[in-house]
Amino acid sequence: MGVKSQGRGTAAALGLFLLFAGLVGGGVLYVVAQRRPAQSVEGFARAPVGCTTTLDFTETGTFYVYEEVGSAAGIAGGDCQPVADPSASFEAVFTGDLAPSDVTADDSISYDVDGFDGRSIQRVEITETGQYSVAVTGNDLTVVAALGRDPDDGVDGLTRAASVVAIAGVVLGLLLLVLSGRRSKRAATVAPPAGPGWPSSATDGDSADAPWPPEAPRLDQVPVNPHAPDVTPQPDPAPVVPPAPWQPPSGRAADALPPPDPAPGAPTLPDRDGRQPGS
Repeated sequence: MGVKSQGRGTAAALGLFLLFAGLVGGGVLYVVAQRRPAQSVEGFARAPVGCTTTLDFTETGTFYVYEEVGSAAGIAGGDCQPVADPSASFEAVFTGDLAPSDVTADDSISYDVDGFDGRSIQRVEITETGQYSVAVTGNDLTVVAALGRDPDDGVDGLTRAASVVAIAGVVLGLLLLVLSGRRSKRAATVAPPAGPGWPSSATDGDSADAPWPPEAPRLDQVPVNPHAPDVTPQPDPAPVVPPAPWQPPSGRAADALPPPDPAPGAPTLPDRDGRQPGS
């Protein structure tokens, strides 16, 4: 009984843990998914207008060049002083020996998070890691070129993972709690021992409705007097039934039978003429 109780307690504790872990884990992944675009934008590499900036690409793949407003105050041009050209439109050109394998005009992505407002103007394919030089021209010093990936990359995957973790934790946790509750209910239905005053455990389906705990056995007890003499109990005498009074028979049988003899000891009286009866 102790091992079963410990197993039920472990199952219930594991169910609560899975339920709590699923809800917390799903919530954390959902928050990370919502913060993913802002973190991606904050990690973009930026180049000011009127300067050629060297950017170090440590990964290959598809990147985008964004025309971004709102981050120029925090961009340092290094040895170059940012200069705006009133006659030039905003443009970013890769110069130097190392260049992207493909540069395509693209305006499919935009973002506005944490004070950064940008839209894509180019899609570039980086096939080799290393340092790339980018020359930026434009007529507004508050606009910079930001280079990075799509801010929404991985957001859908994290959102789905959050849903899966939350649902799996809740389902498994509730399942373990229900199973442990059923086992506890079955273990609580204990068959009482058979004996005087106790219900039999072999009843046909009535044991579930029997009260618990059962009533104590009721035994007829006679007080014992240790000073009383030993007397063997005698059975009660049979009652004496008096004989029924005599009744004369009816019909012909009454005419054929003589009258009964008088009771013994009764006096015999003569008739009026002095004769004895029957002479």
